[in-house]
Amino acid sequence: MQPYPTWPNMAYPTYQNPINPYQERLSQLPNNNYQPQMQYVPIQQQVNQQNQFLSGQIVDGIDAVKAKDVDMSGNPVWYPKSDGTEIYRKQLQADGKSQICVYRLMQPESQNKSEQLNTGINEETLNTLFEQLRQDIFEEISGIKDLVNKNNQQHTESSKPIQRGGGQK
Repeated sequence: MQPYPTWPNMAYPTYQNPINPYQERLSQLPNNNYQPQMQYVPIQQQVNQQNQFLSGQIVDGIDAVKAKDVDMSGNPVWYPKSDGTEIYRKQLQADGKSQICVYRLMQPESQNKSEQLNTGINEETLNTLFEQLRQDIFEEISGIKDLVNKNNQQHTESSKPIQRGGGQK
């Protein structure tokens, strides 16, 4: 990206000749065979280097982030928690509302170990127990179905129509 163009100011004369003015006067003196040397004047281009950094500051918790103003340019602002367990990102959304995203530090290896220590049962043993429980439940349900079917059969056999009264035609 080029810097802003410089327009010549007509109130001040600009010299297009890069020769030193004293050398120019020497060359104008009579009986002087002085040949002025062209001086190389390097043109310096300004390079705009933008420092890339993350804007934000360290906070104690989410309440401090909620109280902070949102960046109106739409760039996210990062707020790391002082104990290092969470990072909050606050950003202006397209609908004009601010959104806060929370990133939490997770250590899955240590969590799995602590879960196993708390229960004392590994995954394989737990799966075996659940399978045995499932089989027991199916057997109980089958027994109940058989009992209900047996009871229904006895009821239908014993429920022949009983005639009361005379046989009128």
